[in-house]
Amino acid sequence: MMTLCLAFLGVALFSPGASPGIVIRGRVVDPAGAAIAGASVRVLDETSRDTINTAVSGSDGNFSIDGLAAGSYVVVVSARGFQEKQVRVDQPQDGTSVLPAVRLAVLDCDAPQVNCDVFTTGDYTDPHRVIFRRDLTVNANHAVDLQDGQLVPRASAEADIRVDSAGGALFLVPLHKAAFTSSGAEGSCGKTRNQDPMRIDGLGPEVEIVVLTRHKQCSRLFLTGMIPAGAEQATFHIVTRSR
Repeated sequence: MMTLCLAFLGVALFSPGASPGIVIRGRVVDPAGAAIAGASVRVLDETSRDTINTAVSGSDGNFSIDGLAAGSYVVVVSARGFQEKQVRVDQPQDGTSVLPAVRLAVLDCDAPQVNCDVFTTGDYTDPHRVIFRRDLTVNANHAVDLQDGQLVPRASAEADIRVDSAGGALFLVPLHKAAFTSSGAEGSCGKTRNQDPMRIDGLGPEVEIVVLTRHKQCSRLFLTGMIPAGAEQATFHIVTRSR
């Protein structure tokens, strides 16, 4: 009887239809390609943005997350002093997905609690003067004037961005010729322009979002905390500089 039970268990465990689960592996590195130890890795369901599993990179920067069902995921990687990064992963029915090296950029000097003296030879200076700097909580369907950091009516001509909630997701939307861009030389806005809505639920406090405002100033928005799935608001540390 014992032999029969063990045989039955073996069939259940190793039958062709049984799946050991999906494994995601990768390595976290800095801009120079050196390993980043202790980086936080979160696997989110692509649709709901719920956290499915987590891991921490080892001394060699490597991480591994297993036991995942087949599907599509967003892998979110963050480390203190670096910008959080998202990597979309489409999973096969079974097997291991090895990601290319996840290279994290250094956080901008305007980010909260960033000491730029660590990365420079002297006191940090920026040739673009600060127009304003503040924390601001924005509810879904509210808009923001990034020239003075104030909430404004959704349809206002003074609005640069708004937060939208749709289908359980939270989006940041540029308005009135404002556009998402990238950090350029000496802290200026880069040359890229993108006016597509940006999904922000599921993201954490190391995210830096750069916006070229309707007045062609450069504004940086840093999330001050984790935005959970289903959130209806986000709090930003906003710094707007002249160009």
